[in-house]
Amino acid sequence: MNTVGSRAVEAPDIPTLERPLYLLTFFTPREPQWTLAHLTRASGLPKASCLRALRVLEKYDLLQREGDRYRLGSGFIAMKAHVQVHAPPLNVALAHLEHLRERTGLSVAWAVLDAQDTLYTEVLAGPGGTPAGVGERRRVVLDASGRLLLAFGTLSLREAMFAASGDRGPLELLDQVTRRAWLSPPLPSDEPGGVTQVAAPVFRAGGTLVAALSVSWPGRPVWTEAEDDLRALSDAARRVSQEMGYVRPWAGDAAFFLQVLDRLPR
Repeated sequence: MNTVGSRAVEAPDIPTLERPLYLLTFFTPREPQWTLAHLTRASGLPKASCLRALRVLEKYDLLQREGDRYRLGSGFIAMKAHVQVHAPPLNVALAHLEHLRERTGLSVAWAVLDAQDTLYTEVLAGPGGTPAGVGERRRVVLDASGRLLLAFGTLSLREAMFAASGDRGPLELLDQVTRRAWLSPPLPSDEPGGVTQVAAPVFRAGGTLVAALSVSWPGRPVWTEAEDDLRALSDAARRVSQEMGYVRPWAGDAAFFLQVLDRLPR
């Protein structure tokens, strides 16, 4: 059984025409290469069916074979270029993301809300690891970017996620801090381990949330030494928002954020 989006999928129930797409879901930043044997075992598909699907993906350059291993092919490069042409917010933001990485020396990421998931659409790696890979998704409560998207999300989403939380108290406290400081704090339990992320909101004209812009430190930073990086993050989010027509006062407050960090759940 595999998970596609938020659904558990039984391989025998997958129509033949969908099987190539099903196999693509196994190629992630953490497992970018697969052999036929391993993919057959993981997917639950018969070996012959798996091989036929892989050959279809090879034909259209969506997979490339190197020896006995498969990885994503050049077709996805063209797709990414197409998406960027039709993704004005990210196009506006890219120069600011690069400047933020240069200014802080940290990994920088851009994440958007996709249903109840955080979807990372751009990641600029710095030393010490990244919060996610491009195209990776996770539940909104599992990292700072997701909780930022939740904090400024729709009322229906917020009610659904709070109701699904076993212990609302810690999540509501993080939510209050995020909405007050316009910076989303990390938790030790965030994924992936070893990387500490803080996110800031990006808005378009009218105040609609567009994305979460984040920086990530390798390990746990010394917060008293991180204020400049937090201000740089907030400033970058403000500049991107202004270029997209946001004209309201900017409420990012790094000083308040640092004051309350010690009181947050651990």
